[in-house]
Amino acid sequence: MAGDGELPELSPEILARAEAALAGLSGRYLEWAGADAARLRACLDEILTPGADLALLLPRLFTISHDMKGQAATFGYPLVSELGNRLCRLIETEPAPDPGGLARMARLAEGMMQVIAQRLDGDGGETGRALLEEA
Repeated sequence: MAGDGELPELSPEILARAEAALAGLSGRYLEWAGADAARLRACLDEILTPGADLALLLPRLFTISHDMKGQAATFGYPLVSELGNRLCRLIETEPAPDPGGLARMARLAEGMMQVIAQRLDGDGGETGRALLEEA
């Protein structure tokens, strides 16, 4: 029984409808991800401006990257999830980053944007491996 901690069995019809709905959304994912990447770029540009208010901007960068990483793997872009996770962890551990920390944050964000721009789905092949090594 479902009340015993077990998941209820789903009928094949319900699973087929869920898969069809997900497939329908997959076609729109790159639109959403492109818009998120533009927001990420704008935030990163602000962060890299001399005298930027990092206390205000880093939480915004965290939110954008967190949202991107949460959706990406579902739609076949696990590299965005991995890079976004690394960026979120870095922001959490370095709330007042030095120039080196800011440079690493920028590399991670730029990697996320590159994955979306180049449509690097799956592991991204050689480019994906290079992005992960650089980050």
